[in-house]
Amino acid sequence: MEEVYSTHGIECKIHVYGDTTRCLPVVYVHTFENQGREIWNESCKMQARQHVLVEIDGLDWDNYLAPWPTEQLFKNNPPMRGRAGEWLRLLEGEVIPAVEAQLHVTHRVIAGYSLAGLFALWSAYNTGIFAGVVACSGSFWYPDFTSYVQAHDFVTLPSCIYFSLGDKETRLKNPVLNTVEERTRWLCEHYSSMGINTVFQLNNGNHYQQPAWRTARGITWALRQL
Repeated sequence: MEEVYSTHGIECKIHVYGDTTRCLPVVYVHTFENQGREIWNESCKMQARQHVLVEIDGLDWDNYLAPWPTEQLFKNNPPMRGRAGEWLRLLEGEVIPAVEAQLHVTHRVIAGYSLAGLFALWSAYNTGIFAGVVACSGSFWYPDFTSYVQAHDFVTLPSCIYFSLGDKETRLKNPVLNTVEERTRWLCEHYSSMGINTVFQLNNGNHYQQPAWRTARGITWALRQL
């Protein structure tokens, strides 16, 4: 199933993969470059627990997946506008109800890669509808994010949280990006100390290698925990 969703000046495409007639967990994943099919295929190869995958593609990530505004962090990239709260309200209030009108949902998982991984974790502090969080190569270098985590509580404690990174992601000249492994490991230890089923996996390669495979690996793990 494919639908174009447009409201309040926000437009994205929704793709649904899997058996929509059965009672199954539903995984929501924000993607870029239409990676949903590849994520689905990789999950099937990994013999993931049966589920429905809902891909949200084409969203303006720097605006709608960024939790708060930033200054310009990278050359040739504009400042992030921090409109994740606006998108999450639409996602929870309009998009998910429309999608799930055709589904039979047992649990929900939210997954994402890079900035979408950051959004996945941040969303659990602002809604209680997701049982699991998958953050692959999450942008946890994002300014003030660990301070935010220390100052806030989850709306509902997730059953499981998955983190992963590439082992070359910190071998960069950018001092902001080079904090990502340290901060990701800190998050993993922080949630483990809270009693949440949390795992951190280090994959081969840099940030841009095998994003669909890495995301599928995280989804496969999370589904096994539910």
